[in-house]
Amino acid sequence: MIIPMPDDETYSTGGQVDAIAVALIDGAFDKKLDVRVVVCQSLFKLGKERPRMVLGSCHSYLHKHPKLPQGHRVEILNVAERICRESLEQISRPLAIDLVQLASAEMTQSKTVLPDWQTAASGVLVALGCSFCNEVMEEMLRKFQPGVLPHFFVVQTLGNLAAANAYGVLPFLKAVLGTLLPMLGLAKQDNMRWVFSSALAKFSEAILEYVANIDMAPDPTVTSTVYASEIGSAYDVLFTVWLQSKEPKLRMAVVEALGYMSHLMPREKLEEQLPKLLSCILKLYHKHPDNPLPITQCLAMVLDTATTDQCTGLEVQLDGLLNLLFTQACLVSENGSSAMLKNQNEVLRCFQMLERGFSDKVLTGLLTRLESSSEKVRIAALRIIRHLINASGTHFDAKKSLVLSGLRLMLSETNNKVKKAFAQVIVALAHHEYLQEEGGGQMIEFLIKQCALPAETLQVKKQPSDAEHVSSDSLRAMCENILQLLTTTVSDMEAVLWPRLLEYTISVDYAAAVSVVCKNAAFLSAKKREENAEDYEINYNRFVDIPKPHALCARLLVLAAHPRCDRDRGCHVLRLMKAMGPNINKNTVALWDTVIPKLLQFLEAADEADGGDEGQEWSQKSWEDLLLKLLSKTLDEADSEDWSCDLGAALAKQIPLYNEQQADKNFLYKLLGVVLRRASTKQFIDSHLELMFSTTRHSSKLEREGCAVAFGYCASTHLEAVIDKLEQLSRSDSHKKSAGIFSRIKERMEADVADVDRSKGTLLLCYSYVALYAQPEQLLSSLDAHILRALLPHCATAKDAATRSCLTQAIELIGRAVHPQHLKLAYEFTARSTLLQYMLSFSKAESVKTLCSDVKELELRACTTLVRLDPVMTVEVVSDLMDTFMMAVYTLAADCVRNREEEDEEREKEAKGDLLVRTLNGLAELLKQLLLKDLSSQNLDNIFKHLEPWLSSTVELERHRAMTNACQLIDCYYDRKEFGIGNATVFAHLGDHVGLLVPRVADPSVSIRQLAVTCIQRLLQIQLLYNGHSRDEEDQVVGGISQLRERVAQDDPNALYTVVNDIAKVLSLKLPADQLDPFLRRLFKGLLDPQDHSSSSACVVLNGVMRNRGAELRTQVESLVSDLHCKLSEIVCTQTRTGTLRCVRTLANHHLVDVINCLLKYPLPYDQTVRDCWQVFGADAGTAQNVLERLVEMLFRAVPYVEKPDPRERDKTKTIRIANQPTLAVRICCCC
Repeated sequence: MIIPMPDDETYSTGGQVDAIAVALIDGAFDKKLDVRVVVCQSLFKLGKERPRMVLGSCHSYLHKHPKLPQGHRVEILNVAERICRESLEQISRPLAIDLVQLASAEMTQSKTVLPDWQTAASGVLVALGCSFCNEVMEEMLRKFQPGVLPHFFVVQTLGNLAAANAYGVLPFLKAVLGTLLPMLGLAKQDNMRWVFSSALAKFSEAILEYVANIDMAPDPTVTSTVYASEIGSAYDVLFTVWLQSKEPKLRMAVVEALGYMSHLMPREKLEEQLPKLLSCILKLYHKHPDNPLPITQCLAMVLDTATTDQCTGLEVQLDGLLNLLFTQACLVSENGSSAMLKNQNEVLRCFQMLERGFSDKVLTGLLTRLESSSEKVRIAALRIIRHLINASGTHFDAKKSLVLSGLRLMLSETNNKVKKAFAQVIVALAHHEYLQEEGGGQMIEFLIKQCALPAETLQVKKQPSDAEHVSSDSLRAMCENILQLLTTTVSDMEAVLWPRLLEYTISVDYAAAVSVVCKNAAFLSAKKREENAEDYEINYNRFVDIPKPHALCARLLVLAAHPRCDRDRGCHVLRLMKAMGPNINKNTVALWDTVIPKLLQFLEAADEADGGDEGQEWSQKSWEDLLLKLLSKTLDEADSEDWSCDLGAALAKQIPLYNEQQADKNFLYKLLGVVLRRASTKQFIDSHLELMFSTTRHSSKLEREGCAVAFGYCASTHLEAVIDKLEQLSRSDSHKKSAGIFSRIKERMEADVADVDRSKGTLLLCYSYVALYAQPEQLLSSLDAHILRALLPHCATAKDAATRSCLTQAIELIGRAVHPQHLKLAYEFTARSTLLQYMLSFSKAESVKTLCSDVKELELRACTTLVRLDPVMTVEVVSDLMDTFMMAVYTLAADCVRNREEEDEEREKEAKGDLLVRTLNGLAELLKQLLLKDLSSQNLDNIFKHLEPWLSSTVELERHRAMTNACQLIDCYYDRKEFGIGNATVFAHLGDHVGLLVPRVADPSVSIRQLAVTCIQRLLQIQLLYNGHSRDEEDQVVGGISQLRERVAQDDPNALYTVVNDIAKVLSLKLPADQLDPFLRRLFKGLLDPQDHSSSSACVVLNGVMRNRGAELRTQVESLVSDLHCKLSEIVCTQTRTGTLRCVRTLANHHLVDVINCLLKYPLPYDQTVRDCWQVFGADAGTAQNVLERLVEMLFRAVPYVEKPDPRERDKTKTIRIANQPTLAVRICCCC
């Protein structure tokens, strides 16, 4: 098809773009929708660049194709409208006139309403009317003649144009209304009434817009009263007749129009009509419950007019209005529809209008509704109050006291949805200076109370909830944000928050909110300190509820102990400490200003490390040590005994705060111990030691440890006083236990006895920490006389796990205390053997299948510490240690931990795994320490002998654990052993160790195989060091084993066979001659490994090494053949036995005569093993030939028989020929 060029040269460019435009217009109604969309979009983009040409082409195309399909005309008109709106300023007046006439003709061509076509044409007229309003209005007025009902879309276009260009339409509006009003009576059909109502609404809106922006209007003399009579007349028709229609859409259009018209009606008429109008509007809510938005919009405009004009008729309807509006405010959209949200906003506007003239009644009604039992009612009331506070301006300020008084009812609210709404009200109160009034502090307390809400459990989170559900977590987060917002952005809130926020730092009720409290208090304090504000220094006589300096310092130090808890509270606490320095103690300001920023940097660095690829594990002990050091230096800088004692007293007073936070209580005791270490008043020390012990929950591991450490800190300067106190407490507990027997209440007696048993464990820990922290010169004089005398009797009587745990910890700590490095002098701990025997007896008495507590781990740690001490232990004790703990640890099942106290499954699983890992690590450390005590190859061999049965265990888990320990020991030996470069020595047990590990190279477990390869490589590296090589020298053969570690991870039997062969080649090259025989002997044992693949691996390596190194074994042939004969009779695996027979043949290939002689020595008849050996020679042609030649040669040389007296005859001269044994053996072999 050839597209014709446009004939009208006025709008053409003369280029190819004209043809393109016509082509796009022609294709705008393609059969395919996606093509149609692309074509129209392309035409629009071209039209933005060349609006005159494209619009002219559209005009010409529509004009020349009167029979064009309606859909095609619609597409072209829609594109034309879009171009007009985007490029209106580039359209010339002649073109605009042509387009107006075209669009008008298109719109009114059909008397029948065709919405798509006529709406598109109307859109073009409205778009052009924004700049060419006169031309459009003149065209419309020609078709809007008096006495003749106009076209539907003519009226609609007039209304839309008024909404789009109020300034342009208003000069015509008087005439339009004059023509329109008589037509209202002619409109009988609902659609015409609807379009007239819609147009009247837009006309009224245009008038209001014109008057509201009169300073920008062309005619500033225009007022709303100019149109009052016409609007009043139209109101009568719409209200009295059309509003009674049964058509819902018409009623909604009428209501919308009445709302706008109410602003333009004469005041007298509005006063007269107001009761009827309001009554009618309220009834409409019942008729249209699903679409209340137009009704509420109308009501808001009517109320705006009525309250602005102070209509007296409004008060009569007030109660009904308030009740109905509140009902609307309680409506909640289940799907979050925009119409419902808009309706809610309009309802709030209505309340705002009513509050202008009836504030007391509106506010009282809202506050009364806060007492309702319905959450929807309370939430709606709070939402309205918040809007009134924000929107009502200064005239609502007089109600501040009433508002705060009424809202106090919400302080005890328990519903999260309501609390969320109330928190939003508090934000509004804060921004409008309500909280400075009496009762404002209670609102802040409410926010802090929500910040202290406990975290929801996993079960609660999984529960189904409605769309409006507000979780405790989300409410807490919101209130935290609100508090921070008020602190940092609302300057007027400083007077409310400072320094009252500090009250909540030591409140037990708000302990969970302490992080956010410290965060905001730190901001205010730092700001006031930086500004040198007058109210920075706190007047504690005025603010009596504010914690005193010692109490605040004590609280903040404890809170800083666990910086990652409670939403990373550590940084906030430290910043508050720094900011409050001058208020706490002026002597420590310089210290804190220097140290606290470094502590903050430490935390930031730790957070970055944890978030990085190479994150370091957080060390709680290191952090606590830094804080304790800060406290110690603070006491030094304060340099006041009274201040130190006051701080200690404050710490002691705050102990009840941490009854549910055991970790914090643990650190509080440590802080108190540091204070007691510096104190010099005996009574103060004695009373606080007793207070700590009496307030310790002895069933809590953390509290026991904290108390014991505190006793230890104090003992560093007051050893005698601490030991006296411990002995006093011990006697007191013993008396309590014996007295309990005579108690009349059996349950109380049992509880007392159990508590005494637990406190006994705490006492033992206290003694041990006293030993650890006491001065070395004082410790040695008190160790036997007091500490061990108190500890040893319990070793024989301890039965329950808790007491054993404490006792084991105590032994470990005492071992650390008497170590020469700690004492700074040589010392032999004579009680070590006794303590080790107790540890062994404890371990043997426990289950070898389950871990019920951490006692096993503690026993391992204690024994490890005792092993480090002098004198050197006997071989028997070392063997007993290894056997006992290997049996105790290796046999533990993977799910061996049993802890019934854990309720959360995830936490229980994590705790189980952690305890098992710590126990396994404890055994590894014990074995390493046994090795380090005597770092010799003989000692390493001794340990490996104890590992041997576990390395070949039938249980994979046991083999893996033993293999892991073997690898750790070899690495330790490699790292810690000192070798002389250039000074070759002998690694005496290399062959034995490697031979032990070879079967594991083909273990069924991949991880065990990899560990075995790693161990073999490390042993060969150690051999290189023994040979005098340096650690930096690389051996290509040994280094190549690393590749085998990757290949051994494959489960393919052929791949494993290749790896084992490669191992055999490496060992053939690297094993020293003196280690060849022990290596082979160890491999012989591997032939009996219970794992078939492992025994086959030993066989393959044995065969490979014999093939390569067999020539060196001449002197050992007889013993080797004998050992192989023994093993062949015991081997179960067929494949392994076949391979072992081949080993005999391989040995014979090197030493044929010797092997044959060995086999011939076996008695006749040959057993199956010997026969199999002879037969395997025949499987190889070369070997068979050599063997036969040797046997034939032996036959030729040997005497076939010997003559001996016949035992059957009495005549001794008669002889009998008896076959010669060697000759007979040879003949039999020849026949095999």
